[in-house]
Amino acid sequence: MKRSCAFPSNKRARQMVCTVSAAALMLGASHAATVGFNFQANYCSFPSYSGAIVTAQAFGIGPSGWESLTQMATGYGCDPGYYTLSQTINTTTSTGGLNPLPNGSLAVTWSAYTANVSGFGGYSRSGPHYNFSGNNMQPGNEQVYWGFLRDGVNFGPYSSGGDNDQPGYRIDITGLKSLFTNTPFAVQLIAAADSMQYLTNAFIIDATASSTQSVVYPSTPPVRDVGDTDWVRGIGGGLSTASGSLNTDHLKIIGNRAAHLGPKTGYNFASTIAGFIVTDQPVVTMPPRQVLVCGGDTVTWSGYAVGVPPLAYQWRKNGMPIPGATTLSYSITNAGPANVGAYDLQVTNLYGTALSSAVTVGDKVLTSWVPAPGSGISLTWQCPDAILQSADSLTGPYTDIPDAVSPYSVGVEKAAKYYRYRGHTPVVIVANPYLM
Repeated sequence: MKRSCAFPSNKRARQMVCTVSAAALMLGASHAATVGFNFQANYCSFPSYSGAIVTAQAFGIGPSGWESLTQMATGYGCDPGYYTLSQTINTTTSTGGLNPLPNGSLAVTWSAYTANVSGFGGYSRSGPHYNFSGNNMQPGNEQVYWGFLRDGVNFGPYSSGGDNDQPGYRIDITGLKSLFTNTPFAVQLIAAADSMQYLTNAFIIDATASSTQSVVYPSTPPVRDVGDTDWVRGIGGGLSTASGSLNTDHLKIIGNRAAHLGPKTGYNFASTIAGFIVTDQPVVTMPPRQVLVCGGDTVTWSGYAVGVPPLAYQWRKNGMPIPGATTLSYSITNAGPANVGAYDLQVTNLYGTALSSAVTVGDKVLTSWVPAPGSGISLTWQCPDAILQSADSLTGPYTDIPDAVSPYSVGVEKAAKYYRYRGHTPVVIVANPYLM
């Protein structure tokens, strides 16, 4: 299996596009389990920063499928050190952020030179630094990104802006064949950091067979330099590529050695981890993203998935397969009315099928209402060829407003008024960011 990531050429679609190729296959036996593991930090000097139990769907997994592990100290307001924590998860665990397994029992041990918290908001946040203030993370992905295990090298407690020169993180998990009794499984890592420019690779080790697989973080959003170290210190993170098939009771995960070099023309390769996913069935861990598309534009959607390979991909429009759309990316060119509809990605392997959330392409969806009496408003749109129209009722008829450009100010109306826009080529937009 191979993966590559790039940014689409469409200037309005500033999102990471990832491509995965794999052989297609037929659906067979039912799946065993999908489990996500979430590392949490104990921020001793600011207790409100501690924790972040997963309470909403994250990376394609519902909250009951996440195991939010015991908090590891940060070294801020408590002693720093190389901590080792252990936890047992089974069919009865149900407190402190843990959820029952469908079967079996797992023993998880994780070690690191302290944990910390990250303001990485994932790919749904706007750039350039994907940073949010404090612990106001949104439920779901951001709760997993919030706490992470340090790499032992980068910025941390008592580092004074230098190299901590400590061992990196290590994770040890046993009992996997009590959970995946009849199936192999695959693993995907989730990283977040408070000091990174890039993420280095990590190793997933079958401890029974003494074999190692390397996974990489093929593309991460650009970071904003915090400015208090010689190297670029940014807040960021991302998803690794998925492992190949594993069929072992004993698994280890370790990060490659972090490295940084100043001055600012140097680099900062972090090697942290915020969580990981173990599954046999497919999981769409990064769904296609909603973006603005104007008439005549080209846009590429993509997802990211993990599951026992090989994985088969099928893009659908309004629930129907799109002929030939069988890779992890799908593009439309010269967008127009024929492209209106709901698009999603279906991923299949021998153990199940996963369906991404849909991106919806609509035609002429801007509708704004100005009541009377009331204050004026300003209407904003992004498609350069859009023509603003007005009407006295929601259903029209609508007439063009000559020479209207964005932003367009509307004064107080004496009667209710409705506005929308269209294009010289029909406007096609994703979502409805300007509904009032």
